[in-house]
Amino acid sequence: MSPLYCPCRFRLPLAYNDGRAVEPETLVEIFTALSRQFGGYTPLGTSDSDWHGQTEPTIGVEVAVLPERVDKLVVYSIGKRLGQKQMYFDVPPPSVEFLDIDSSESASNQ
Repeated sequence: MSPLYCPCRFRLPLAYNDGRAVEPETLVEIFTALSRQFGGYTPLGTSDSDWHGQTEPTIGVEVAVLPERVDKLVVYSIGKRLGQKQMYFDVPPPSVEFLDIDSSESASNQ
């Protein structure tokens, strides 16, 4: 049985606090870092988020992380880079399992 991962979720701001859009190359760098550090990520869609009356466009992001690596998720550094005061970060208990899908193995099990 493969290990269980925590489905860490956060809201990535798409605009700075002054309203300027976050540069596309900055977003690419953030997503590249997530892929490099954790093997991938899942965008969860865009929406407007509200923080103390300030509305900003965000994209939800989910990253499957081994429980012992949760504290190393780059959410804090992303928030610092984008000038945020706080970042939404949700870490449910481990529940994500990666299933190996191998066509040769699957065919032999049928």
